[in-house]
Amino acid sequence: MLIQSGQNLVLNTSRLTLTLHYPPAPGFKGDTDTVLFLLDAAGKVGGDSDFIFYNQPSTPNRSVVLGTEAQGSSVSVDLSLIAPTVSKIALALVIDGADSVAGLSSLRLTVPGVASFEPETRGRTEKALIVAEIYRHGGNWKLRALGQGFNGGLEPLARNYGVDVASPAAASSAPTPTPTPTPTPTPTPTPTVSLEKKLAEKAPRLVSLAKNATISLSKHRLNDIQARVAFVLDASGSMTQQFKRGNVQAVLDRIAVLAVQFDDDGAMDVWGFAERHAKYPDVTLDNLDGYIEVIRSSSKRGWLELLPGLGGTNNEPPVMEEIVDTFRHSDLPVYVVFITDGGISKTRQIKEAIRRSANYPIFWKFVGLGGSNYGILENLDNFSDRRVDNTNFFAIDDFASMSSERLYDLLLEEFRQWYDAAKADRIF
Repeated sequence: MLIQSGQNLVLNTSRLTLTLHYPPAPGFKGDTDTVLFLLDAAGKVGGDSDFIFYNQPSTPNRSVVLGTEAQGSSVSVDLSLIAPTVSKIALALVIDGADSVAGLSSLRLTVPGVASFEPETRGRTEKALIVAEIYRHGGNWKLRALGQGFNGGLEPLARNYGVDVASPAAASSAPTPTPTPTPTPTPTPTPTVSLEKKLAEKAPRLVSLAKNATISLSKHRLNDIQARVAFVLDASGSMTQQFKRGNVQAVLDRIAVLAVQFDDDGAMDVWGFAERHAKYPDVTLDNLDGYIEVIRSSSKRGWLELLPGLGGTNNEPPVMEEIVDTFRHSDLPVYVVFITDGGISKTRQIKEAIRRSANYPIFWKFVGLGGSNYGILENLDNFSDRRVDNTNFFAIDDFASMSSERLYDLLLEEFRQWYDAAKADRIF
């Protein structure tokens, strides 16, 4: 039976499968994802397990399970296992990319043995579509065909259902709705001694970098900015030569100079990642010398495992999510330098982490170090589905041939533009 938008049907079975078929039109630019929201009587999610999407494809008791089909998806539902506090299950499609739902040709929802529904998509500009709802009524469960468009994509749709999209939804669980904290004004900078004098006291070997750093800070209008600094290093096996040549330590030295300028205590948070990730002791001028070798020293596998316990392949999203969770309530802007030699493949998860971080005072500076295949990092200017543009990328083919002046210019590029935009939007 083919039903129309707004039509309702009583469900006479507690177990059903809903199949969504949404082949893209030629030239379609974007990814299509199926999401589900388990809603209470007020139409809001009640907890972490009530938001089902590609990173959390089922409820804990598997009452709702999301699967992937060719050019579509499938959803298995066992209504007998749905919590009594859940009054409705909303089924939606969201577009991540430049196109809208108009780019989905022949969209069709099929519930075998019950009905099918073909929402109209031609000419539509929305980036999300609430396809249907399963809801309680008069002691029964019913299916309602909708086809209701929603502007803005996943984030506003999720907010509409009470999801705090700034919580760690893109990691391994969905968020619990929480009030948005009132932004804390950035403290007014106080006069400080020159960068060169700061370095001369504890790290005289870095004084030669101070002049170039100061010139770039002035050029980018960042002399008086206060910020926290974080350093993230790729420790996958392909980075072996960068570690051996001392390039990782050399980049860390140069970022430490900026940390001293941006933050009075000069402390810098450090993470390493490969297949797994780890947080290391903060870097300061007191422990900067040989820092990389110190955190490597407990490795028993030598250069086969660059940092102990992390494995040999790269997996960026988990460490990115941890960084967002760490700094989401920071009262200062956070400048994150993330070095990698490429091999980027987890596009969707990386974009979700960046999208979530854009709600908080976090700016990502991705640095490609002597590698290739930087994937989404090279196309961040085209990633517009986020609150503010909070990223920038550049690649260094040969670290030894790059001047410190040029490096600092690249490191500081776009940070001021993000700072002004984020402050205007009351992100901090």
